Amino acid sequence: MSSFVSSGIKEILMNGINLNLDSAEEEQFYLLKMLEFFEEETEFTAYLKDDGALDVETLEMQLGMQIQIVSSTLFMVPYQQDVFEIFTSVLQFISTQHAEIMRDFRGLEETKIESVNELKKREAINNEETEELEEDSSSDDDYEWI
Repeated sequence: MSSFVSSGIKEILMNGINLNLDSAEEEQFYLLKMLEFFEEETEFTAYLKDDGALDVETLEMQLGMQIQIVSSTLFMVPYQQDVFEIFTSVLQFISTQHAEIMRDFRGLEETKIESVNELKKREAINNEETEELEEDSSSDDDYEWI
């Protein structure tokens, strides 16, 4: 079991975590939210660097880990041996905040599955409204020539 967990952590550190983000702006927003999380929810000190990376210090105020998002993939680079708590905090953040952050940045998208009957009714209503608008606009044109 221990080797399974170790190999999983190694894979995450080597390959990163795909976040399915769409733009550089969304990546920056994600890192800002992660910074807020570290400031409010953990005991670790975190700060953003000029190059867009998030540095997280250990409780001993040593640089423990650098977190960076490149092409929608979150990479964690540990600088010390004992960064398991920082690592688990990042995973906790992703598991609890990811969907909410995506919703905050992109807005709420409504997805609805309609039956064929509902779709036909909605289409009929749209067609009636379009016909009424066309009739109203053509009746206004009748008096323009006078």
